[in-house]
Amino acid sequence: MGMDRRTFLQQAALALVSVGVSETGINLLSKNSRFGGWLKPYIETLAQSTNRKLALLVGINEYSHKAHLHGCVNDVELQKELLIHRFGFKPQDIFTLKDRKATRENIETAFIEHLREQVADDDVVLFHFSGYGSQVKIDDDKLANSLVPIDANIPNKGNPAANDLLQDTLFYLGRSLKTDNLIAVLDTSFQTTKEILQGNFRVRSDSEVAERPSPEELAFQSQLQRNLAGQGIPYSKESTNPGILLSAAEQNQIALEGTWDNFSAGLLTYALTEYLWQTTPKTNIQVALQQTANSVSSWSEKQQQPKVTGKIKSDLANNALAQQSPGEGFVKSIDSKGMVNLQLTALSFALLDAYQEESCFTLAESTENNMLQLRSREGIMAKAQLLKKSSSVDKDSLVNQSVQEAIRILPRNLGLNVALDNHLERIERVDATSAFANVPSIKAAATAGEDYADCLLGKIPLMVDKKIEGDSQSTEKSSHSYGLYTPRGKLILNTPGEAKEVVKLAVSRLEPYFNKLLAAKWLELTVNDNSSTIPVSATLELVGKNYTLIEKNSLRAATKLQLKRNIPTLERSSEIKLKIDNQSDRDLYGIIVGVDSEEQFITLYTPQKLTAKDKNTIPDNLKIAAKNQIAIPQNSKSWKWKVSQPLGIAKIYLILGIKPFANTLDLVSQQPTVKSDGQQIFNLSNPLEIATAILQDLHGSSAVNAEIISSTTDVYALDVNNWTSLQFVYDVV
Repeated sequence: MGMDRRTFLQQAALALVSVGVSETGINLLSKNSRFGGWLKPYIETLAQSTNRKLALLVGINEYSHKAHLHGCVNDVELQKELLIHRFGFKPQDIFTLKDRKATRENIETAFIEHLREQVADDDVVLFHFSGYGSQVKIDDDKLANSLVPIDANIPNKGNPAANDLLQDTLFYLGRSLKTDNLIAVLDTSFQTTKEILQGNFRVRSDSEVAERPSPEELAFQSQLQRNLAGQGIPYSKESTNPGILLSAAEQNQIALEGTWDNFSAGLLTYALTEYLWQTTPKTNIQVALQQTANSVSSWSEKQQQPKVTGKIKSDLANNALAQQSPGEGFVKSIDSKGMVNLQLTALSFALLDAYQEESCFTLAESTENNMLQLRSREGIMAKAQLLKKSSSVDKDSLVNQSVQEAIRILPRNLGLNVALDNHLERIERVDATSAFANVPSIKAAATAGEDYADCLLGKIPLMVDKKIEGDSQSTEKSSHSYGLYTPRGKLILNTPGEAKEVVKLAVSRLEPYFNKLLAAKWLELTVNDNSSTIPVSATLELVGKNYTLIEKNSLRAATKLQLKRNIPTLERSSEIKLKIDNQSDRDLYGIIVGVDSEEQFITLYTPQKLTAKDKNTIPDNLKIAAKNQIAIPQNSKSWKWKVSQPLGIAKIYLILGIKPFANTLDLVSQQPTVKSDGQQIFNLSNPLEIATAILQDLHGSSAVNAEIISSTTDVYALDVNNWTSLQFVYDVV
């Protein structure tokens, strides 16, 4: 029996984030034999359509003795929808415990009654936990990882024991199953921290190490060990890890959750679901692994790196994958008035903040040209209507169908959400919010950790000398200035001001940086490799070493890409080359824009061949003929593209359209740094103008029917048939 669309998720889903960007993952991915060693049985196990699949999903937001988390219950719902619609799990075989029901005893009891007592040989079992993680002292002050249930207590001198579920207990429970096909997903972390927030992200780590486990937990664990021993099942420390364990972060890292447009989720869980809803079986699984890992790593600025441990001991035959349609989400239901309820699980976090009403989707499995148009949206949930009302459409048949992006509607008045750091005083917050109104690139002030934010405004401590009257000596006095931080909480270089700066003046001083951040946001919103219908592939290569750093393609491209690494590292002065393969039957025109860790922008400039009489340099279009390939630079003799950016994460955007970028090229030609002596990479002085010109060019080439959108002056309407935008991320070291 072939694998259907739902079952495909099994092959890729948990594998996606399991490798992540950890050192283990990189090793697995860079050595095909080792990669295949765990991936092959993993795929074989989850690909089975005949065996039963059981899941226990736990998510806790409303801790009574800790700061509430926001995304854990959503994680459970995301995972549940994923398992049902893409894994082929039956709803009755998925047991969920959320908030008050997720006590330590209930979790352990559910594992026994729902999983252990029902599972048979070769069945598939999945356990998911989203919540706080912690550590507990055991065995002469050794530390053990633990999951924090809803009824966890605050250890104190009178009661130093923690009512946590030890990770070892979870492994013993897994060892007690009749199947080895167990996957445990832990969207939590164990490195304790006093911080509730890291930048604009909430942390999923407890604040303190507990002195010892609870007597009840130790007694339960001892009973499990005795039961295993009675069955002749090994339970030593070396053998307690059955199946695969997927962790959100390395042992010494913090797992994060974010909030986007009134929707919160763990980075691990959302990255997993986003890419798997869009990925097809024909797509190389390693590419999907790279995309997901890069997302988590990029969002957390490489401070959260998912990893995998363990393996599945399955000798089952590999099942062939059927070709399936990808999508940005699915039809969840249809109400009595004919309104279609969509769950847009695969929209990127960037799009969640900007995706507008009137955006359109096609039904992936429909033979008719039916298009759904958004009427309202909150987070990933949306309401849509069929544009073409047809009596032949069986609305009930639409439920559970995938939907694919067709027309992306973005607001022209897009602005930044700037979070105010929690360490700012009330008067500072009021003054900053007032000052934001005078900055056109800022849309709204956000509350750190509560709302989506593109950056944070916060204090920067400084040390200044203070002269003491009548004394030649001086003493140091603490002071501060203001600056901008990334959503992860990393200071953006060159944004700090002078000591004793007034916050209103700081906001005014930082306006050029706000403009740069908005330009970067616009570029991010063009990325559509998973929805574009134009087949294109591209590689970023390290010249001189015959090494491919990054491979990207649109979903429709026929190229089978091979993953080399996750986010690659490049030394400054490294020479790179970009190769582009246009697999479509149309000529394409391109723009290349890069942005570095300091929000400095670069672009590619290609002058036209001019006669001696010509005085002005005119930019030429970067053109890739149909069914043709080009390289930039074409050869090392013409010019060299060398990495000159500052240290940190850098991005290159390759934006291709079916028509020339006339508005963009006109602005590029006006740059003061332009030279007329050949193709070159140079710095942009007006990145926000360039970014909006790119959107205007894409809007013009899309020429969306006026019957579909109510206004062409307030929005950019982009047709996925007319553009492809690929993003390349690397780390300059």
